Amino acid sequence: MKTLIKSVLTLSISTALFAQSASAATYDIIDLGAVDTVKHTYGIDANSIGQTVVSAQTSYNYPIQFDLLDEDDFDDIVRYAKNYHDQIFELNDIEDEDALRAGNPNANDLSWAFRWLRNAGQSNTRYQKISDTFVFVNDAGVSSSQLSIFDQVIPGTSDLSRTTVEIPKGITEDGWVYGTSSSAFLPLAPYDERKNDDDVVHWITHSSDGDPYNGFTSRGFVKVDAASPAIEAVPLMAEWGGLSAINDMNINKVAVGTSSVALNPDVEADMLDDNDNGCNDPDYVGPGRYYPREVCIYRYKSRLYFSNAVKWIINADGAGATVEDLGTGITNPNIEDERAFTSSATSINDNGTIVGFSHFWWDVNETNPRWNERVGSFAAVFKDGEVLDFTDRDDYFESRAYDIANTGMFTGYMYRYVNGKPRTKFFYADANAETIEPIFPEDFFKGSSSIAYAINNNGFIVGEGEVETFVDSAQTRRRRHGFLYDINTDEFKDVNSFLTCEQQAQYSIVEARGINDDNVILATAFAKQERLDSKGQPLILDGTSSNEEDVLRAVYLTPLGAGEIEDCSELEEKTERKGASFGYLSLLALMLLGFRRKY
Repeated sequence: MKTLIKSVLTLSISTALFAQSASAATYDIIDLGAVDTVKHTYGIDANSIGQTVVSAQTSYNYPIQFDLLDEDDFDDIVRYAKNYHDQIFELNDIEDEDALRAGNPNANDLSWAFRWLRNAGQSNTRYQKISDTFVFVNDAGVSSSQLSIFDQVIPGTSDLSRTTVEIPKGITEDGWVYGTSSSAFLPLAPYDERKNDDDVVHWITHSSDGDPYNGFTSRGFVKVDAASPAIEAVPLMAEWGGLSAINDMNINKVAVGTSSVALNPDVEADMLDDNDNGCNDPDYVGPGRYYPREVCIYRYKSRLYFSNAVKWIINADGAGATVEDLGTGITNPNIEDERAFTSSATSINDNGTIVGFSHFWWDVNETNPRWNERVGSFAAVFKDGEVLDFTDRDDYFESRAYDIANTGMFTGYMYRYVNGKPRTKFFYADANAETIEPIFPEDFFKGSSSIAYAINNNGFIVGEGEVETFVDSAQTRRRRHGFLYDINTDEFKDVNSFLTCEQQAQYSIVEARGINDDNVILATAFAKQERLDSKGQPLILDGTSSNEEDVLRAVYLTPLGAGEIEDCSELEEKTERKGASFGYLSLLALMLLGFRRKY
């Protein structure tokens, strides 16, 4: 259950204020503050003692291992900067090539090395993996501390690799942080892959004990405190590392998420084949190269596992857990159907009712499916040993349930076509009803995509939705604002409208992620801060009238009670469109969806 419970930041506010409809109140905004090691922070969840778990991205002084780059690599970096510097507002062409090649670049040239390496390392294990997402805990808006999940020190250095993909999902009332993370990408021993005495170093995931065969790209974790090692949510199928993710945890320390449950036999057979370039072939051949066996196995892992929704019952001290497979919505599959059907659990309430999504037959009345029977991925309720489906296939072709309250009301989104384009529309429904029927409130406008992220026990839902009406594309996306919806009164509001015009000039709330039972909202906003370079130092650009930039910042919105909402339409007309950082929001949203897409 994704609720904030009651933040200490709001204890001084009279409870009488919260008896009123949240959508009739004005709000104050509390900035959780900048973190001096990263540019962007993103609000995820909070507990009653004022601790907020925050995701962060775009770190300063990234530890690039320049000693592992050769002259050809540096030539590529220089060429990359020459070709693209006119397209990057904040960057010039390479300013000091000698210092760059010596591994001591200035901030401008470090930015180019980072950008080049991030692109090169996405699919090529010969390069250091760039993974720039981190977990922080903020204490009552006063200070922030970074948590180390599964990261490890790069051999031969004193630096953590900062290659782990760390996605926090929430924090319990007693301060346990949970989520999902990859293991560290570390360099293997140099390898003569062309058999010409020209050794190459490959970077792949390693387990915590340094085993390159059992590294993982996704593992659920629980962090009891900052000093203790992260506890791994061991998957049901852990061979070759396995996969798992924790998406939510209730008051009873029952966690839900996703786990690998079996190996794909076809992929495993291909992986271990020693006659057809499999990983047991001592001369495993790529395009003109020989590869280490560890790299070969790593490359198969993305297709190696079948995964399902699961729940872990965690011991009170966090020392151990039992895991249960929740299954999928697929029933009576054809004996010749060899496809992998999957599911994921995204939220659990204190009563043990779970929501998420699963594969189901497209034909809800199908009892004798063919080997290639049509399937879809739809929102699901996991209850009393059943996986329940409630999506109308005539109007919606995909759906997700994201959060469930203790009342049994839950929320999420469904995909449908609006004017010929696929759009998400948020919904809510009652998991306790004999027949689950989703309700779709009106959002910003008919063609707006909207997603609901959280619901509290009062019936208030928060999320995000598109506020611009132009015909969008992959290159030009619409701006999004956080929203608040009241089930009781059927009122839908842009949360920015609750702020004063002065506050709206400072902050633009692009997403509301959580809401507690005092209707306090945890959100993410664009905010202004001093422009900094890749080393975290002030950056002054020629020809600019301001030395400020827009960054993403985790914020609280606290109700002030009934009040007059200011008319800020004149401010809106003058506000320059902010879209440069939405790539980060999109990336994080995809990671937060779990294996296939978070929540």
